[in-house]
Amino acid sequence: MQTLSNIFENDDNIFLKTPHFFKPLQALTAIILAVCVGSTASGDNGILWFTLIVSLVISAAATVLFALRIQDELMESLTNGSIAWNVVELVYSFIISVLCVICVWLSFSFANRSLYSTSAGYIASGLFFIVQTSFYAVPCTVIYREVQANSEAERQNIVIEPAHPFRANAYQDL
Repeated sequence: MQTLSNIFENDDNIFLKTPHFFKPLQALTAIILAVCVGSTASGDNGILWFTLIVSLVISAAATVLFALRIQDELMESLTNGSIAWNVVELVYSFIISVLCVICVWLSFSFANRSLYSTSAGYIASGLFFIVQTSFYAVPCTVIYREVQANSEAERQNIVIEPAHPFRANAYQDL
């Protein structure tokens, strides 16, 4: 196992590749969102807190897993190789991006209903939830296209032989 300094000094740093450089940005935006939602001091924003805490925990865990380069070994040990890390990342990115879209709508609607206090915290939360949505939607789209391309390539390699009248097994098992 490599030390952390060797991993970050390496030329092929995982955080410099397309869908993975969003992971630290997701964690940073979740921290900014915690400040924005915390400044509202309202009891109505439970879904906002839920979404940002889930986002912070998942993005911080994914950042650590990718920094240590153990995401594939972890998925191998948990699922016995039946589920790839790309599929897990696709699912959680999609779910959190949908939750962030809901939070954008809720933040701006809470800003309209704030009668006794300022609505600046809700407006800032709505704007940062838009940023957070894009930070999860872009990797989701990139990973979805990669998974689609890989499954298309696998389908192209399937060879089905025509039925032969003198063969015992007329059709090939798929």
